[in-house]
This record gives sequence, C-alpha cells and structure tokens, in this order.
Amino acid sequence: MRCRVVKTLRLNVPAERVKEPFMYRMVTGYNLQPNIIEANLGPDRCGSMVVEVSGRPHDIESGILFLREADIEVEEI
Repeated sequence: MRCRVVKTLRLNVPAERVKEPFMYRMVTGYNLQPNIIEANLGPDRCGSMVVEVSGRPHDIESGILFLREADIEVEEI
C-alpha cells in the first residue's frame, strides 16, 4: 500500500525561473500531483504560488529539494 500525503506550499519564484517548467518537472521527475490554488506570476517578473502537492512523503521532500536547488523559495503552510 502506498502512503500518499498532501502538503500545501507557498512558492516564491524568481524572475529568471518563471518561464521554466518546474511544475512539469515535479510531475515527471518526482511523481507528484500538484494542484495550483493561487498564482501571481508573469513573464520576466518574480511571483508567487500556493500549491497543494500530493505524493509519497519521500517524493515530496525530493521535489521540495529540487525547487530549493532551483532558487525557488519554498514555505510549507
């Protein structure tokens, strides 16, 4: 049986990362299912998102590490 959990994250995305497919990579690289609750992003400017992420605990932690290594600030809320 797979244990799936849901975490709510606030992401602060720097302008240089906005155009990158980081949410896609969360799905394909870490087997996570994101649900975007709120987003305030635009081309060439920084922004923020509130996202619910569901998946196995280890995959969620790995995905969060990926975001942080991409200079995306992550806060669990």
